[in-house]
Amino acid sequence: MAIIAGPRLWQPTSNNHFSHLAHSWLQGRLDHGGPPPGFKQRQYDDWARVTTIELRPHSALTGPIRGTRCVRADCRAHDKTHRTQTYLTTTGREVAIPRRDIKARQQTWYVTFPPGPALAMLPAVALWGVAAWDLLITIVFAAAIPVVLVSTLDRIRGTEQGQGRQHLWLAAAFSLASPALWVATAGGVWFTGQVLGAFCTCMYLRHAYAANAPMRAGLWLGLAVSCRVTPAFGVIFFAWEWWRNGHHPKALLRFVAPLVVIAAILMTLNFLRFDNPLEFGHRYLAIRWQSRIQELGMFALDYLPRNLEAMLWLPPQVNWGAAPAVRVSQHGLGLMFATPWLAAVFAARKKNAAKWGLLAAAVAVAIPSLLYQNTGFRQFSYRFALDYLPMLVFVIALGNAARRRWFAPLVVLAFAIGLYGAWLFARDPGYLFVHDYWWPFSPLVGN
Repeated sequence: MAIIAGPRLWQPTSNNHFSHLAHSWLQGRLDHGGPPPGFKQRQYDDWARVTTIELRPHSALTGPIRGTRCVRADCRAHDKTHRTQTYLTTTGREVAIPRRDIKARQQTWYVTFPPGPALAMLPAVALWGVAAWDLLITIVFAAAIPVVLVSTLDRIRGTEQGQGRQHLWLAAAFSLASPALWVATAGGVWFTGQVLGAFCTCMYLRHAYAANAPMRAGLWLGLAVSCRVTPAFGVIFFAWEWWRNGHHPKALLRFVAPLVVIAAILMTLNFLRFDNPLEFGHRYLAIRWQSRIQELGMFALDYLPRNLEAMLWLPPQVNWGAAPAVRVSQHGLGLMFATPWLAAVFAARKKNAAKWGLLAAAVAVAIPSLLYQNTGFRQFSYRFALDYLPMLVFVIALGNAARRRWFAPLVVLAFAIGLYGAWLFARDPGYLFVHDYWWPFSPLVGN
């Protein structure tokens, strides 16, 4: 991974939001303290902007009003006709403000991504500021994942009869032959969150198996949620294991206790920033598809068909005679093409009761991403799979499917495909991707 990252390993990435968040904490503030990096050049990505409107005296409305501009088609039409500006407030109201009543506007910028990775950046940021090497920290966590996988599977299944070798192949499959390879070496806020979330999920599975360490399982699940919200649905696995291993009330309380503490911290941060304990701030992102979010919602069934295709069977674009002959959609390769070894999930036939809890948890974690407003966009392969891929690796291991003769060749094939994608993604994405942003999908609202 470090070789693929190259010289970028020794410098901050261009989207090191978590370093900036850690720096804000060290300054005693929750907002960024001004416009984001690259603001003047209009080269910033996925920062949240909350606008505070100060009203003139004797206005019919009371203020200040805090929220984001409504950019839905009906809002734009209303504003043009009535000379107003419509805002969606942090308290859920929709307010049309006459332009003559607006005295001033103030913009406050935030990092909206769950803040867990900023904790990992905090020591380095305390020493080197926002110039800290965030990609190096990301790769260190990525390198720790196969160690956790192998040690956990060795403990659960033993190493006899070639099982230890199977565990090594599974660790290699996850780290080198899945989206983890290009995600870990890409760097940036989106990818760092996914890598640290996957690491915490692996630690959660380690302690949740047989409900053998409920407090540590709850702690690691809470930390996973502090990096990526979707792993919260992985609670199904502990519930399954707790029930089939005696369902002792004290074990459940020990599991829930750290979850409650972490949830309270996250909800408090959300409330202090956005007046809503359940709002991480994504609806305030200053992005091109804000109107799509306002028209269809952050999550909707309208997104399901293309998200399913992006996850499973989205193919590359082949143009014989062109250079390169094969390009990848900016929505990524489907897992069928990029990670074919996952077919072993269907060959995991050895009886093991934990498999069903893992499968149920994986499905539950996958559903929110399938209903989410984008596919993971600008990706080599479906990156949201990292949220539940550790659970599928455990299913393959417990079902003894890694012993199949075709498993190792598929891992090697996926590694070759992933190495090509990771190398170009980090160095020359213009050569890798189809230039049409939305190929092969039809536009949705706000594209």
